[in-house]
Amino acid sequence: METKVDKDLCYKLHYLARLLIVELNEKMKPYGVSQGQLPVLCCLGEQGGQTQTELCEKVQVEQPTMANTLRRMERDGLITRTACDQDKRQSRIYLTEETRPSVTALQEKRDEVIAQMTLEMSPEEQEILHRLIDRAIDALKNPEHNK
Repeated sequence: METKVDKDLCYKLHYLARLLIVELNEKMKPYGVSQGQLPVLCCLGEQGGQTQTELCEKVQVEQPTMANTLRRMERDGLITRTACDQDKRQSRIYLTEETRPSVTALQEKRDEVIAQMTLEMSPEEQEILHRLIDRAIDALKNPEHNK
C-alpha cells in the first residue's frame, strides 16, 4: 500500500542520503574514517597543501564544520598542518604518509557503494541522475537564476 510519504520527494531524498551514509560508514569503518572525512581525504589526495578555506569551497561545507572535521582528522593522525610561508595565520593541510595509501582504497569503497546504488540503472540513466541532481543543487544554491 502506497502512502503519502512514498510519494514525498523530500522524504525519499533524505532516506537515500541516510542509506548512503550508513553504507559508506560501514565500508570505511576498517580504515577508521567516516563518510564526512572522505571528501577531505579525496581533495587532499588530489592536491595536498590546501587551506581550510579552499577545502570548504571544494567540499561545500561551512567553516565551523570543516574546522571540527580537520581537528578530528589531525587528532587521529590522518592529516598534518604546516604554516603558510606567505601568511603565518593560515596553514596548509596535507595527508600524512600513513594515510596516503588508504585514500585510493577509500575511493574504491565509495565507488562500490555508488555502483550498488546505481546497479539497476543504465549508463544513460546514471548520467540523467547526475544532471538532475546538479540542476536541483543549482536551483537551491542560486534561486535568483530561476526567476
